Amino acid sequence: MKKIASIIFASLFCFSLFIPSLSATIDKKNEITIVIPAMVVAGFINEVLPIEITKNKGFSGIIWVRSIDKVKLGMNKASFSVNMRGEDIKYTGKIGKLSTSVSLGNIDISSDCEASIRYDKEKSILFLKPKIIEKRNGNKFLWPLLAAIINDKEYPVEIQKLKPIITEFSSKTVTINMDISDVYTVNNRLFIGIRPTLEKSGE
Repeated sequence: MKKIASIIFASLFCFSLFIPSLSATIDKKNEITIVIPAMVVAGFINEVLPIEITKNKGFSGIIWVRSIDKVKLGMNKASFSVNMRGEDIKYTGKIGKLSTSVSLGNIDISSDCEASIRYDKEKSILFLKPKIIEKRNGNKFLWPLLAAIINDKEYPVEIQKLKPIITEFSSKTVTINMDISDVYTVNNRLFIGIRPTLEKSGE
């Protein structure tokens, strides 16, 4: 989950800097806010899929997230549909207090999910708490297993610092540092706040 979110967030931000149809504003605190519509978010996500998530604790075999669609963004929450496929899947571990070993073979499952979103400004960490809310298909033993492992657990995603912009004017070097000050969703839009700071060196 952390791997998926990290790749998706990095892709969203990189794309947002080069897509002219996206909007950006500057507020009274001299912060830049990039606004990305939900439909564009969904397009960005599917550009980086499929993503292998084999290294989930307790699972063996290969699992891919194949597609994500029907993305809707509310007040710091998201809902979406996801399709996952896997080969030779086996789970060994605990469900609650019970130890279990389940061989699932090949899987092709789809479900509707929702996730809460929380950004810790001090630590620059994005927290996601996903939950499976509707099962569309798949092994009947798989859904309780996935729900027990995934639901209502908060996954931290550390947001890497953005590379500074460095330019030269005459004999002076100007460095613009950019920190992500906020990440939130509302009204089917993703908002990314950026706080730029300027440093000068030279004569």
